[in-house]
Amino acid sequence: MAKASSRPKFERRSYSENHHLFREQEVGDHAFILEEGTVEITRLSGSKEVVLGTIHKGGMFGEMALIDDSPRMASARAVGGPVKVMVISRDAFKDRVEGLDPFTKALVAILSDHVRSLASQLTESGSVLS
Repeated sequence: MAKASSRPKFERRSYSENHHLFREQEVGDHAFILEEGTVEITRLSGSKEVVLGTIHKGGMFGEMALIDDSPRMASARAVGGPVKVMVISRDAFKDRVEGLDPFTKALVAILSDHVRSLASQLTESGSVLS
């Protein structure tokens, strides 16, 4: 008899164009892998929205809030049409990260700090990444 897989099944969701999958400063309970469409990552600088980057098929986003348990550092919005995503819950994400060796865990923490710092600098300068 085959052993049942302990890996969680991932939910799939669809969003219409201009729908926000999440907004800056929200609590993050999910990360996403983009299966179809395009997602724009933005951050507010005063009253101006700054585009930090664009996510294409296969890209992951929303993971920062799961890595360091901080509020969302940016917003994610479907652009150019509808999008389809695979949703990764906080529990499923943590299960995967907990299996990493201590060196890799530390490296992920350092890189997430650098990403948050870079996002702040880009917001202040009004630069765009893609």
